[in-house]
Amino acid sequence: MATWPATLPTPLLNGYAIKPNDQTVRTDMDGGAARSRRRTMTRSDKVPVSWKFTDAQLVIFRAWFDDGVAGAAGGSAWFTTSLPTGVGGLTSITARFIGPFTAPVLSGLSWNVTAELELR
Repeated sequence: MATWPATLPTPLLNGYAIKPNDQTVRTDMDGGAARSRRRTMTRSDKVPVSWKFTDAQLVIFRAWFDDGVAGAAGGSAWFTTSLPTGVGGLTSITARFIGPFTAPVLSGLSWNVTAELELR
């Protein structure tokens, strides 16, 4: 399994938010209260992430993101990284990208890279 490159920073906390997926199914009834049941016991959270990269760090990130052997395989592969997950500090967790990242230039040669990750 791929690992987040040690030469790259952890995500910025500004805008970071854990979004748990709904684990229930709700059925409206013709009469009376709706029924609700748990669909799965597996936790699956989503988090929006952003990083501030230098130009050199963006080169490393893009190479790792596209690497199909030791990287994120274009965003489709699971990888281990350290993120805040609400259990105290940074936690080693498995994640993968949901869709492509965006990388607008901030100023000079620094970049604000944003993406959404799913965690398991």
